[in-house]
Parts: sequence; C-alpha cells; structure tokens
Amino acid sequence: MKYIIILCSLLVMSCGTANKPLTENQTSQVRQWVNDKEFTIESQWAIPFAGSQINLIGNPNYLTFKGDSVSAYLPFYGERRSGYALDGGGIEFEGEPKNLQTLYNQKKQSSVLKFDISEKGEHYQVTVTLYDNKKSIITVNSSQRDMMRYNGEVEALPEGEK
Repeated sequence: MKYIIILCSLLVMSCGTANKPLTENQTSQVRQWVNDKEFTIESQWAIPFAGSQINLIGNPNYLTFKGDSVSAYLPFYGERRSGYALDGGGIEFEGEPKNLQTLYNQKKQSSVLKFDISEKGEHYQVTVTLYDNKKSIITVNSSQRDMMRYNGEVEALPEGEK
C-alpha cells in the first residue's frame, strides 16, 4: 500500500510539471504573425460535424495568410447539402477575406481571426484560433457542407514566401 501511495504521488508531481509556462518570445511571436498576417497552419486532425476525429498526418493540408490574402486546402469529411457535385473533395479557397475581425483573448492566450470568403459558388465562414503555444483550431462553416474543425500548429511563413 505504501508503494502505491508513493507511485501515485510521483505521478501527480510529474503531471504538474508538464505545463511549462510560455516564454515572452513565444507569446509575442504568434501575436506578431497575426498582426503581420504572415503565417501558415498545418493540421494534424480533422473533426467532422458528425463523426470522430481523423488523423491528417501525411495528408496535404494548409491555411495560409499572406498579407491581405488567405488560401486554404483542407480535406473534407462529411455531408454535402448542395444539389450538384462540387469540384474536388476538399475545402479550397484563395483570395481576400471579407469582414476580417481579429482579437486577442488574454485569459486563453489566443488570437482569433474571423472572416468570410467565397469560392466557386460556395460561401465559407472561417474562425481561426491561434494559441501562444503555436497550437491552432480552424472552424469552417460552409453554405453547402457540414461544419468541419481542424486542430494543428501554426508557424511563420518560410522566408521565400513572404
């Protein structure tokens, strides 16, 4: 019994040290990318509206902000509500986002970007949440498909792409 108590206390202490505080550099880095609108996201997980999460590792996907332009290719797993077949299978768009809103949530240490964009007759409402620890959540509501969510990581644009 004594060994079980010691083992449990070690486990609790080790879990407590897993949450390292963010450095000032990490915090300001993500905020700077958002302010400059110069970042890219690669998602590791897709979460359909009516289903379990799907591992995207090895599947090409991205959402990239480059100044006043945003582009994305995100795989889609869900139900389409339109009466005709859409080109491709994924959520794809490129152009200038409309109604772009950016805010910072100090409590959650996250930047949130919300915007609308249309491509090939389909309208998207997109919310991008970027956490100071470089984790990201993308939520896409479509005029013709079920809602999708993507979890991934954000990074700066490579030097050659700026």
